[in-house]
Amino acid sequence: MDVAVLGGGTAGAVVAGRLLENPSLSVAVVEAGPDYGSFGSGRWPRELLDSLTLPETHDWGYRGPGASPERELAFERARVVGGCSSHNGCSQTVGHVSDYHSWGLSWTDESLAGLMKEGAAKLRVRHYSDEELTPFQAAAMNAMIECGIPRTNDLDDLLGGAGCGPSPVNNPGGVRWNSGFAYLDPVRGGSGLRIIDNALVDRLEFRGSTVRRAHMLRGRERFVVEADRFVLCAGAYGSPEVLLRSGVGPAEELRALGVDPRLDLPGVGRNLHDHPTVELRFAASDELARRLAAYAEKHPLPDEQVIGKAHSTGGQSPYDLHLLPWTTHTADGWVCVLPAACLTPQSRGTLRLTSRDPGSKPVVDHAYLTDRAGADLGVLRDGVDWCRRMAASPALAPLLGRPLDDFSASPDASTAAMRSSAAHYWHPVGTCAIGTDTSAGAVVDNTGRVHGSDNLWIIDASIMPTVPRATTNLPVVALAEHLVRAVAS
Repeated sequence: MDVAVLGGGTAGAVVAGRLLENPSLSVAVVEAGPDYGSFGSGRWPRELLDSLTLPETHDWGYRGPGASPERELAFERARVVGGCSSHNGCSQTVGHVSDYHSWGLSWTDESLAGLMKEGAAKLRVRHYSDEELTPFQAAAMNAMIECGIPRTNDLDDLLGGAGCGPSPVNNPGGVRWNSGFAYLDPVRGGSGLRIIDNALVDRLEFRGSTVRRAHMLRGRERFVVEADRFVLCAGAYGSPEVLLRSGVGPAEELRALGVDPRLDLPGVGRNLHDHPTVELRFAASDELARRLAAYAEKHPLPDEQVIGKAHSTGGQSPYDLHLLPWTTHTADGWVCVLPAACLTPQSRGTLRLTSRDPGSKPVVDHAYLTDRAGADLGVLRDGVDWCRRMAASPALAPLLGRPLDDFSASPDASTAAMRSSAAHYWHPVGTCAIGTDTSAGAVVDNTGRVHGSDNLWIIDASIMPTVPRATTNLPVVALAEHLVRAVAS
């Protein structure tokens, strides 16, 4: 095999699909979850295709602490071909061009914009029209405008500033169009592609600085894949897990686990961060419930449709908050959620192994809201203020019923209340960061190749040294489009 792609998620599908544009290459894609075939196979579960709401199946089961010791959070990750692009809310934002300047990659602002546009085209990204907005989403967008956030419709513009509008979404015809459909379907059936599904990567076997084999588990069966080049695409949690089990990471910690160090890279598993969020939750008013029921008789009723980009007080240019209203239907009726996400988190956490057993879950601690200056907490406090103003606006207030938790009912955002209610935005990054200085935490160089290795690359969100001000699916696709050239050359 020429190339083994370890992980068939968002990035892995891009890498494999682009590599196989060279008909002389052979590529094995190893995926821990199932492969349901092409979109046209008819075998994909409905919940993975239906873009109206978030799926709950095919989850890895990661859990860890929130921003207060007593609260544990679920960190949902998708175990299936297409990865989290088969699981997400379909909003495809790109962040600001300045987010990517510090990464040290050989892209220009123009080439980055081109990669984003190319990825969006492959994912069949479109824009919700105003006519498609549900009564709640239309009111929430109008509330943002009434609160001073301009209507801009530039969520897919790398130069866009504060503003709000309907989200760009990868849901043609209501189908969540994942990266497997976009990049693997065109190369399925060719002799160069082999997909090995339901196979968990245990570890990589090194000979000196060269990876010779990847060791796998498929049920109780153990087997190996041999290749000339290996590309690890297991995500912000999975990629550091594989490296650590393979002896790549902080040498002393590896020895304590009984793992023989191969490459002493202290940054593996460090620098973990995500966009922390807070949520105000309300019951829907009788009027909103009536409007939603009437709307649902004629139209699809997505959970999410609108995003606002806002400034905190004295916030970092050009914006540092996402406001992302959504709804969900429970046994007690409709619930309206007004979340705010800090897009410029300063807090940094870790992922650590507790065992060499690939079936054991790691300790995942994002260290939410722990930065010494309290910047993350300050941004979120201003985000709560935006959400409270939205809830009291003429556009939205008549549609909201009683608060559903103490935090939503409280007139202020105390530090303790914010910590106990803080959640996340499903955008973990950073655990195998790009950089030049391994002593400062760099794990891969600016081509994605692991420092000290001859033939091992990492291409996924784990190598992002800082999270962009974006939903990360499309940035991951753009990153994979850029770095796959180094693997192919």
